[in-house]
Amino acid sequence: MKAIKILSMTILISAFALSTQNAHAGSGSANVSSACATLEFMAKLVTLNAMLPANYDDLTELREMEVQLAELNTMVCQPVILTATTRGNSRYDNGARVSNDLYYNSWHFSNRQLFMAQAGEDTTIYYPNGRIMAFHWMHGDQAIFWPNGNLATNYFRAYDVAWYYPDGNIITYEAGYSGGRWFYPFPRLDGRIGQEAIASNWGVEDESFTFLNFNSNGALYTSRERIRRKLIFDDFDLLDVPGILLLVTRLYQNTDSAKQFAPADINITGAPF
Repeated sequence: MKAIKILSMTILISAFALSTQNAHAGSGSANVSSACATLEFMAKLVTLNAMLPANYDDLTELREMEVQLAELNTMVCQPVILTATTRGNSRYDNGARVSNDLYYNSWHFSNRQLFMAQAGEDTTIYYPNGRIMAFHWMHGDQAIFWPNGNLATNYFRAYDVAWYYPDGNIITYEAGYSGGRWFYPFPRLDGRIGQEAIASNWGVEDESFTFLNFNSNGALYTSRERIRRKLIFDDFDLLDVPGILLLVTRLYQNTDSAKQFAPADINITGAPF
C-alpha cells in the first residue's frame, strides 16, 4: 500500500511538473507571437514612411530598415515550428544573434540594434535605426512614432483620435470610427485649402470614396467609386490605421514589403497580448 501511495505521488508530481513546463512554454510561445505581431506592425510603418517620406527623410536608410525587418521576420516569425536552436541561437548572415532566448530575453536586428528588451512585456520598441516606435508598447493608449521620428498618433488603439502621415499631414481625426473622414497626403485638387479627402464616410458599404486616376500625360484626376468588399471596415478594423493605408496604396498596384509579413493584413490592435 505504501509503495502504491509513493508511486501515485510520483506520478502526480511528474504530471504537475510537466503541466507547469507546458504552461511555461505556452506563455513563451505567446510572447513570440506578440513580438512577431509587433514586428509586422513596424513593417507597415517603415513601408509607409518609405512610400510617403517627409522632405528630409533618408530613403536609403528606410529601405535598409525594410531589409533588416525582413531578415528578422524570415528567421523567427515565418517558421511553422520554433525549434530550440531557433529559440536560442538564431543568427544572421553576419553572425549577430537575434536572441539567446526568444521567449524571455531581448531581441535584436542584424545591425545589433535592440528591437525589444523582452517579448510580451511592457517595454520600449526600437526601429533598426535606433529611433523609438513606442515607449510603453504593452500599455495601449500610448504614442506611436514613425521611423523618421515624427509622431504618428498620441493614442494607439484608442477610438476617435488623430493619426498623422510621416510628413505631419493629417490621415484622420477619427481613427477607429467607421464613417469618419480620411485624407490623402496632398493638397486638394480643386485648389481649396486642406487635403484631398479619401472619403467622408470611410469604411461604410456603398458610400463613395475618391479614387485617383492618371491620364496618358501623367496628369492626376479623380473619380468617385463605391466602397465595397475589402474596403468595408468596422470600427475595430479602423484602429489599424497603417494597415488600412496599405490597403489604399494597394488599390493603385503599389508594391510594398509589408506583404511578406505573416499574418498579412491582420488587425494589430489585438496584439501585443
